[in-house]
Amino acid sequence: MKKLSFLLFAFFAGVLLLSSCSKDNETFSPPTLNFIGGAGYIDQDETIPANTFFKVGIAASANTQSGEKLATLRLTRTMDNSTFVDTTFAINDNQFNADFTFNAQAAGKVEKITFLLTDKNAQSTSVSLTLTYEAVGVAVTKNVDVLMGSFNDDYGSFYSTVNQAAYNIADAGTRQADIDFLYYLGAVNGSSIASPADPTANTVYAMGSWTVKNETLFSSTSLTAGDFDAIGNTYLFPAFTGTASSITQLAVGDVIMFKTVGQKLGLIKINEITSRGDYTNIDVIVEQ
Repeated sequence: MKKLSFLLFAFFAGVLLLSSCSKDNETFSPPTLNFIGGAGYIDQDETIPANTFFKVGIAASANTQSGEKLATLRLTRTMDNSTFVDTTFAINDNQFNADFTFNAQAAGKVEKITFLLTDKNAQSTSVSLTLTYEAVGVAVTKNVDVLMGSFNDDYGSFYSTVNQAAYNIADAGTRQADIDFLYYLGAVNGSSIASPADPTANTVYAMGSWTVKNETLFSSTSLTAGDFDAIGNTYLFPAFTGTASSITQLAVGDVIMFKTVGQKLGLIKINEITSRGDYTNIDVIVEQ
């Protein structure tokens, strides 16, 4: 009888020991971590506009088997093989939902955003996004079929990008601050577009009494008329490096770029020049 009691005691002790060891050594799956999707959220790898703000949401929950509370959430932002954000949030709860607003970096940059979730059982899981930042165009206004004439011609010779209108010299003189460029036919320069501050233009037009002569700058481009026509409500202007106060010897199909004193960029397409060269039809695009 004593032998049987001893055997039973040993059996139950073994069961308890195995149960205790099993619990101590049991490995549970990690907690759950997902991106929040839907309108207004970035929840997958994307290409997004540079220098804007965007929202990322995360939903975290404890593992249902272990029941261990969430401990920490680590956020890192990495770009150009360098981590520029590394921060950890304490949680101590079974659920954790949060929205994060990030600033998109410069155009051409690629960033990785990573969230690492760890519970109180030291189990971890992570999710990440790879975001490519691209330059975006600015809103532009297009004015088509603008007729301009040279000195003493019927059509206005002076153009305002703000008012989107051409004026004769008398009317232009009353709104000097609005005038961005003018058109003239020169004996040497041929059909030309120039700044009111251009020296040659001032020999063509009597602007000696003007107190404001906007120093618009110009540069030639490799754009075609088709390229110009394809521009819609927005356009990504290339870097402007022009220093010329005029563009001369214009021909039909030319597209020139300009920069106003107000730092607005624009394009002018030459649609038509009369055989004498004293009239032109142009389209003008300028950023809003």
